[in-house]
Amino acid sequence: MTTFKVTANERLLYSKQKDKAKFETPEEEIMYATTNSKTCSKCNLMKLLIEYTGNTSGCDAFDKNGYRLRRPECKSCSKKVSQGKQQAVKIAKKIGKPYKASDGTVCALCGKLPKKDDVLVFDHCHTTNTFRGYLHNSCNRSMGVLGDDVEGLVKAVNYLNISEKKKLILDTQKHILIMDATRRNSF
Repeated sequence: MTTFKVTANERLLYSKQKDKAKFETPEEEIMYATTNSKTCSKCNLMKLLIEYTGNTSGCDAFDKNGYRLRRPECKSCSKKVSQGKQQAVKIAKKIGKPYKASDGTVCALCGKLPKKDDVLVFDHCHTTNTFRGYLHNSCNRSMGVLGDDVEGLVKAVNYLNISEKKKLILDTQKHILIMDATRRNSF
């Protein structure tokens, strides 16, 4: 049986968030994580919770019920995603795109400058491992939640358009959707 070492950082996390954690100790949580499982969002395999890293995108390590927040993809798939990002960084560097956005760069999605609590991050296509642009961390995560692909975003646009009723036109030259300027408001 594999033994799991609890780090000093993990003990510190438990001492800082002991009122939020379901388990009294990290060891109790490890026992739980070695006997419970979930499905990986990438490979679709059912794996033990211990095979997922903690999700650190928020300030809390635990959900409202005290369970550890974990990445949606398993460690193995997460490693593959990381390797793809490393490849995208190398490709971007070859064409003169740095990993960090230069001062004055705006988010390629929303067009706004970075904020102290919402910095610009390097965004890349997970299929081709190529640089797409710099996005606010929140814009990047939002796209990820919707599938990080056109299909997921189109579903979201279609859903919103049920109530907004905007006329959307495909610019076939640029492969982008634009709103028909003659129909700004449909009310």
